[in-house]
Amino acid sequence: MKDVVERILERALSGADLSVEEGVTLLRQREAEPIEQIRQAADRLRQQQVGETVTYVVNRNINFTNICEQHCSFCAFRRDSGDEGAYWLDWAQILEKATDGVKRGATEICMQGGLNPQATLNGAMLPYYLKLIETIKTEFPNLHLHAFSPQEVQFIAREDGLTYTDVIAALRDAGVGSMPGTAAEVLDDQVRKILCPEKIDSETWLEVVSTTHQQGLPTTSTMLSGHIETSEQQIRHFEQLRSLQQSAKSHGYTGITEFILLPFVGQEAPKPLRRRVGRDQPVLSDALLLTAVARIFLGHWIPNHQPSWVKLGLPGAIEALRWGCNDIGGTLMEEHITTMAGAKGGTCMEIEDLQAAIASLARPSQQRDTLYQKIG
Repeated sequence: MKDVVERILERALSGADLSVEEGVTLLRQREAEPIEQIRQAADRLRQQQVGETVTYVVNRNINFTNICEQHCSFCAFRRDSGDEGAYWLDWAQILEKATDGVKRGATEICMQGGLNPQATLNGAMLPYYLKLIETIKTEFPNLHLHAFSPQEVQFIAREDGLTYTDVIAALRDAGVGSMPGTAAEVLDDQVRKILCPEKIDSETWLEVVSTTHQQGLPTTSTMLSGHIETSEQQIRHFEQLRSLQQSAKSHGYTGITEFILLPFVGQEAPKPLRRRVGRDQPVLSDALLLTAVARIFLGHWIPNHQPSWVKLGLPGAIEALRWGCNDIGGTLMEEHITTMAGAKGGTCMEIEDLQAAIASLARPSQQRDTLYQKIG
């Protein structure tokens, strides 16, 4: 098996795209020596593709409502209207949060929320979302708005009887600069039936993201890992992301700017899934191996990889920078979705904390914007 792993890693280091079978072989390694070989290969590919510098973004999260029509089995964030803890920010609160972010140096607002059926203006949903954008962009026209998941796009389109193109073009024209590649979870419909049965299926997620690329907007990409999915399902998720990016690049689009691994946090998750998974916090060793294999499998197609310090904690995120990651994420300033699930990484990171974390690896740091352009 050692020889097999070495051959696979040699192919990856030569620039070849690995097969699903090769990716699964890497993920199934359990011995220390081949896992260390995988780590080293991922680290070398990171160095080849993006260099030594570790980047970060100064951003602020705004989760504008936790009222949601869906009931995902992993979600501790959602509430029904009228529930204790349910909230829905008004325009003044949204502007206040954006203003606070700008005062603290944010170049990006990341905005996502629950699927709130009451979020309408004049009986339609799209005008409400356009008003969300206008509230921020009128005051801060140069602020990058990284907003609204593929699930939110489908929700708006369904409620208003519009096409995905109609919705994405309207959001873009109003001021959205890029879309979070969230709601992907695992792009396998057998997993989704258990994890998020009311959410869009894999094909719809891919269609919305592809349409977003066609409308000139970049996206990120994610995977929620470490719950009920298999190694094969993890690699097929990567394969679909890689194929999506290959298509985007073949048409001259920016496509996917980064991949972010989101390990499952189950401490406050609904009990059926929590019992099935059998633990509350991510297994760091599993997350690190998956991080390395993501770098190796996605190859040069998606060169930027980011861990989640919210889910892994800052020490875990620092370690992930040795397993193929080149970006440590953002300051966030406020984070509710993962924290309400029981994550222990915190909700805010100061710029100095991120810089010190990077310096602990003796690697240079660099502030970037949402699209990975240097700042300063």
